[in-house]
Amino acid sequence: MTGMARAAGSIDRRKFLKLTAGVGSALLLSSCGDDGERAGSGQPVYWTQPNAGQKEMQAFLTEIEKGFAADNPGMTAKTLLVPWEDSLTKYTAAFSAGNPPDVTYQIIPWMNKWRDSGVLADFRDIAPKEDIDKLLENVNPSLLKVAQGAGGELRAIPYVTDSGHNLTVNLNVWEKAGKPPFPTTYAEMIDFAKAMTVDAKGRRLGEAGFDKSKVDHYGMTWPTAPAIQENYVWHYFWSFGTEYISEDGRDIGFDNEAGRGALENMKEMVDSGAATPPGLYTDESKWANAMVSGRSGMQWTHALSADQAKAFPAARLKLLEPPNGPGGDQFMVGGCGYIAVAAKSKNREAAYKLAKHILSPGPKERYTRLILGLPINGSAGAFYTELPDPRMNEFMNEASKMTRFQRIPPALKYQPNEYLIGKINDYVTGRQSLDDMIRDARNQIKQMAAAAG
Repeated sequence: MTGMARAAGSIDRRKFLKLTAGVGSALLLSSCGDDGERAGSGQPVYWTQPNAGQKEMQAFLTEIEKGFAADNPGMTAKTLLVPWEDSLTKYTAAFSAGNPPDVTYQIIPWMNKWRDSGVLADFRDIAPKEDIDKLLENVNPSLLKVAQGAGGELRAIPYVTDSGHNLTVNLNVWEKAGKPPFPTTYAEMIDFAKAMTVDAKGRRLGEAGFDKSKVDHYGMTWPTAPAIQENYVWHYFWSFGTEYISEDGRDIGFDNEAGRGALENMKEMVDSGAATPPGLYTDESKWANAMVSGRSGMQWTHALSADQAKAFPAARLKLLEPPNGPGGDQFMVGGCGYIAVAAKSKNREAAYKLAKHILSPGPKERYTRLILGLPINGSAGAFYTELPDPRMNEFMNEASKMTRFQRIPPALKYQPNEYLIGKINDYVTGRQSLDDMIRDARNQIKQMAAAAG
């Protein structure tokens, strides 16, 4: 089995591109050279994390070292693979000591921490304009914004993005339901889900005799699990024209017509009878397979994995564009990995040469495929052709077309997501009225923001 196939069966893209979850907790700190090497040794050093199997990542980093040496006669580079659970601690210690690695892989939470701290170099000071223009070609502005300092500095280069959670339809269920028109708006999603909800005797939701106690397949998977929902709930607020947190980060952002409209749409879906009942798919593994297995017809979901492809060989999937909000806006939560150069690198010229090599088309494309990411600059043709199942290739290539809709959640000093999604669930499941939920959410977010300073 190739490294790509192994990754396809196990790694959640969101964990390494957006979150700091402990992927690879069993991996050891390892490098292709001396673990203690850092800036000032005469060799530029690159630190990154294990976004694929240990063996595959080491092989890739060896390629980086060899490729850099070939591109830069007389120069060598060193690479270091840092476990996820140790990365922030090690980065912080290295930057604080003033002897950091020359080049680092960064994710969004770390960019939010370092962006305006002075520890990352401004690429506009170290790279020719023509290089920067090429590296940023076709990059989603929302992903680029994370790399930009308060004064417009370019503190990192977007390197790789992910497939996000795309609105996906099981075509077998769709055909069984009579091929209702695919939804293009959030309002149409509800009607589509109703049309896709069929009981064990083949009766649709709303037809005489429909047995809600014996549903063969629901139209929409709707788990009441914040860890799952945070990958798509924000789509609703953005597409309806608002934020879930106020611009200053100190209040909720959805106590307005747009926000209430988004919440009412969610509740209408849950109340329709077409969504999976609350509590049915709170386990992430069961939720992941609900739509692929045919137990529901539509779902916000991540890429088809090798394990799923093997378990459900007859499943046929179709990705839809994010639905239009009332004003025609289309958004989805995005993730991104970045390449940064240390401001205190002892040899910024060599550091940039290493960063440039890592960001060059060949190494960047190999890395993107290795970790099952999506090309940050887009792709003229099919980017994936050799995944273990043709449906995986198709899903990823279709997902690459959706990256233009990606948007990054706001950077905050506190973590409101789990609390807010819990309150949203209180409302959509009928445990609280909309006004009461908004009142409680506002009070708690103000307290959280005040405590964070």
